[in-house]
Amino acid sequence: MRKLSLLLLMLLAVVAMFSSCKKDKEKIDKGLIVGRWQSTTGNYFEVYNSDGTGKMWNEDEDVHEDEADTFNWEFDGNNNTKFTQTIHFHSGAADLPQYCNIVTLDESSFVYNNSGWRRTENLKRVK
Repeated sequence: MRKLSLLLLMLLAVVAMFSSCKKDKEKIDKGLIVGRWQSTTGNYFEVYNSDGTGKMWNEDEDVHEDEADTFNWEFDGNNNTKFTQTIHFHSGAADLPQYCNIVTLDESSFVYNNSGWRRTENLKRVK
């Protein structure tokens, strides 16, 4: 009887685990990444171009758009929540790939986790 109770408890735990798991992430429209983005808390900017290039700068650190670091970006295969930025520093330092996970991407907001810098970027679309 004890084995049956334990088996039923394990079965219930498995059912609860699968029923509580989130459904697959909603599909993200990859095209929404293209545009000009600004940090919600400062003057940090990122621009994503449709040709897979971009640039980033932080006016709070007295760096302006004409001094921006450039980067190439691409989504990782068929996964529409992961992308890579390969940063080409204005200073001439070695290229640096950054692996990122998208949390939110819609018409007005772009939030992603940057695993290399261990930070989350919270951006809003600007013109």
